[in-house]
Amino acid sequence: MSFNQGRASRVTDLGDGTVLRVGGVPAREAHIMEHVRRHGFLVPRVEEVRPDALVLERISGPTMGRDLRDRPWMAGRHVRTLVGLHERLHEIEFEGACVVHFDLHPDNVLLSPEGPVVIDWTNARSGEAAQDLAMTWLILETSAGLAGRLLAWLFRSRVGSEAIRQGLAEARAFRVADPSVSEAERARARRANP
Repeated sequence: MSFNQGRASRVTDLGDGTVLRVGGVPAREAHIMEHVRRHGFLVPRVEEVRPDALVLERISGPTMGRDLRDRPWMAGRHVRTLVGLHERLHEIEFEGACVVHFDLHPDNVLLSPEGPVVIDWTNARSGEAAQDLAMTWLILETSAGLAGRLLAWLFRSRVGSEAIRQGLAEARAFRVADPSVSEAERARARRANP
């Protein structure tokens, strides 16, 4: 059995092709994951919803973040993939708007043999596409060091500064209020401007 600790959750490999993810609001997260899955968006299959956890299909493959650390020359390709994931996700209607992940960054994308699989749907909800784009840019710009700032620049060059500015106020407020974000990250988020 192995586990990974995220900022707001803990994932344990159950050894039977599934993982246990403790944290978040499991029923809500499972509902959104199954909704996007029905629309052909790649997410882990939800095997069981528990009061405090989800049992999810175990996905093989490294995170995009790990691949970037091992092969930094793939940055442009991975940023194009991130933008494409946003575009596909934002086409899915949900509760009168579109689905926004609100934490879509390289460490939440698994590079599986079937294609990129998005994980960690804790912050997902209905919203505006620009808010989701701004959140990805804000995370890259303020929470991933120099490599993150390079990715943020590449991401902004693909989606446009105006799209990020349109959603930045909501993304910034959410990020600053997040209890798992450090004080240093909050300060950088308050100052960040595309």
